[in-house]
This record gives sequence, structure tokens and C-alpha cells, in this order.
Amino acid sequence: MKRNLNSIFALIVLASLTLASTQSLAQTATVAETGTAFGQTLNLLLPVNGSPQNYFVGTQNITVNGSSFLAFCIDPYQYSSGTPASYTVSNNLSSYLGSTQADQVSNLFSNSYASTTGSDSNSAAFQLALWKLIADPNGNLATGAVQAIDSKNATVLAAGAMISSAQHGSGSTQYSFNIYQNPTRQDFLVTVSAVPEPETYALLLAGLGLMGTVVRRRSQSRATV
Repeated sequence: MKRNLNSIFALIVLASLTLASTQSLAQTATVAETGTAFGQTLNLLLPVNGSPQNYFVGTQNITVNGSSFLAFCIDPYQYSSGTPASYTVSNNLSSYLGSTQADQVSNLFSNSYASTTGSDSNSAAFQLALWKLIADPNGNLATGAVQAIDSKNATVLAAGAMISSAQHGSGSTQYSFNIYQNPTRQDFLVTVSAVPEPETYALLLAGLGLMGTVVRRRSQSRATV
């Protein structure tokens, strides 16, 4: 019996430590961009360059301390580099972007991120929408620091729809992120996981309570034999 209780307690402690670890990340990490993943080439005006040109728009492959991840760029003001460099790591979008833009970016992920999996066009539209929400909160892809030159391009139209959706509310799935920031290189956003809804936590606690009840009943049963 004591062994069963110890096992349950150990699981609870492990879950608590895992949750806490997502809130306090290492201060720095060695990061490098290793290539492109899903996306398309689009003719854009970006802050990193003063005139329109063709850019790859979509997910990128990066390494973080030697491990590979898919990432989106959240810094249209600088270029990426394949040379490993030290990056600051955080997981607070509001501190990085400000509360209004952080809310819109969170909504973008909630509403549209799932559609990017394995899709070149949706990954490109999502990245374009992400740049626009970060650089120009008005969301109009025809003006501002981030502009799409071909306004009738299907991917550009999809990006516009994603922006509009992000500005008008959030879906049911929320995500947690790691933000990798460097003062002279492109910053990256890596999706860590979907965050369970409050109802999920309630079910987890109810399950733990039920386990405790079962354990107590077994203990009482053995005591009366």
C-alpha cells in the first residue's frame, strides 16, 4: 500500500516539475538555421530590405544545442545565419511583442497553426501573417513595413484570412512557445506544445482523486480481512 501511495506521489511531483520547467527555461542556447522546410517563394517588401524582392516564406529548420526543430521567423528585420550563435531563450510572448500583438499571434496559432503541417502553401501564408501581425498590427498586406506585391496571389489571400481571424478571436487550442532571440540575427519561434484547456486539468485532478479513493478502499478492505 505504501508503495502504491509513493508511486502516485512521485507521478504528481514529476508532473509538477515538468510544468515548472516550461516556465523557467535555460537563459541561453546555441542556435543555427540549417535550411528551409515547408513554404513558398513570394515577392514581398520586408523591413530587412528597402525594396521588394523574392523571399522564402515558411518554416525553417534550426538546431538548438544540437537538436533539430521546425521554427517560424518572428523577426522580419534581420537575416538568419547558418553559423551557430548564442541566443537568449524565453517563453513570454507579451514581453517580446507587447500584449496586443502577443494576443494576436497567440490567436493566429490557435486558429491556423494546425493547417501548416506538411503544407507549403499554408506554411507560407502562416509565416506571412505572422510577420504582418508583428510588424504592422493593422494587418493590411497592401501597406506598411510588410507588404505582398501580388495581392491576388492565393497564398497572400490565405494569409489575409489568417490575419483577420487572428484579429477577431481565438480557437479552442492554445500553444506554448520557446522564443530564441539574438540582437544581430533573425529571431525564431518554436511551438513547444498545445496547452490543455482548464477542463482537461479538471479531469486530471478528478482522475487522481479517484485513484486515491480506490487506494483507500483497498487499504480498508485488507485491514478487515
